[in-house]
Amino acid sequence: MSWLTNIAQKLLTDRINTQTNRLDEYVLRMLAQGAIYPDANSATYLKSYTGVGDVFTIINKITEPASMVPIFQVDKAGNDIPNGRMLQLLSNPNPGQSTSEFIEALLSFYLIFGNAYIAHQATEYGLNAGQPIRLDVLPPQWMEMVIGSYMEPVRGWKFIMSGNVIDYEPSQVMHWKDFNPDYDNTGTGHLYGMSRLKPILKSVIGTSDSYNAVISALQHQGAFGILTILGEDGKQSGNIGKAQLSAIQREYERKYTGAKNAGKIVVTKWDHKWTNFGMSAKEMEIFKSLGTFKGNLCDAYNVPSQLLTGSQDRTYSNYKEAERALWGNAIKPNLDGLLSKLSAWLAPQTKELGHRLVADYSEVEALQHNKVELVQWMTTARSFTRNEIREACGYERIELPEMDKVYDNAGVVPINELTLMPGEELTEDVLKALKISDYRKMN
Repeated sequence: MSWLTNIAQKLLTDRINTQTNRLDEYVLRMLAQGAIYPDANSATYLKSYTGVGDVFTIINKITEPASMVPIFQVDKAGNDIPNGRMLQLLSNPNPGQSTSEFIEALLSFYLIFGNAYIAHQATEYGLNAGQPIRLDVLPPQWMEMVIGSYMEPVRGWKFIMSGNVIDYEPSQVMHWKDFNPDYDNTGTGHLYGMSRLKPILKSVIGTSDSYNAVISALQHQGAFGILTILGEDGKQSGNIGKAQLSAIQREYERKYTGAKNAGKIVVTKWDHKWTNFGMSAKEMEIFKSLGTFKGNLCDAYNVPSQLLTGSQDRTYSNYKEAERALWGNAIKPNLDGLLSKLSAWLAPQTKELGHRLVADYSEVEALQHNKVELVQWMTTARSFTRNEIREACGYERIELPEMDKVYDNAGVVPINELTLMPGEELTEDVLKALKISDYRKMN
């Protein structure tokens, strides 16, 4: 790579944080002779979320529904603890955020940066000294780790913004991170999470540039085209006046434009040349490439592409299945992961060891269809009691002997009685009711 190419790449990368005209950018791209991608850093990830509509939409399809799911606290035995300290903190984390805003912020930061941080403030005196009384979400782009030893890699945290620095002890900060395979000797790699946008950054940039190209083509096409009347020499004729040209234009608009004239063939006695202002074949290919870029973004976040506007595979049944897949593959794993991490961090500090924060998905409409399938499967399997089926659906047991028996497919005869012969008195009654002669007298 030449020194000129290196300079061009550096200048074009710096353009991300500056405003230059499009001609400058074009010249730099030609000099660099290749695609230029921004550095994979916090600023790039943040701009991907705030500046690329598809990235925002995909992440929002996870975070917004997740923030509205009810959350409960349970003890080791799974019993509901309505007045649990962890639940009280989550119900009122700080004066500036509600529970849903708190959850949405944490999930959004995690899905954008691969890192999410919570800091707590604790009381200093009294019986509850050291227990958290407030939770705050900290923006990952302003967090800095204080590196410790190999056995204790994190010695503390610093929140650095606009010259202000706030120091935190390790126990004061919950760091929730995505897996990062980038191990190094300094520890600054794997100790931070890896953003899911990092390996798909080309698709993010491709999506943004494709939209820019298509919008630019649409904005600049103006008229549909130019019809030039030619003379005998093949050049523009000077023998046609403005009035005649206006008459030709009006006739063309009347006879050949509009929905009712779609597909008509234009017939003219004039020798002419047509210059099309519509989208070129290359621009149409760019437009088609948006589907591929969107697909890559959806795959990274486990969001079904059928849920995005413009999907070519969006029927009612597919959409309903896609909603279920969204909850099962994206929303639930991320929300459950957050609550698990939050419980492990808070429980020792609130003196509620063994307690957990859990999400209640019983009212999520997209997941209710699963119960129908579950009941059908458990009923036809002939291996479950009615109480087991009730418990699997989230209902309480019914303390009756019949509810703890396994029934056959018809659901009326206990399976342990299917091979038993009925008693003699019952047999006589059945024969009479069916008007069947006694087989003992048939001979």
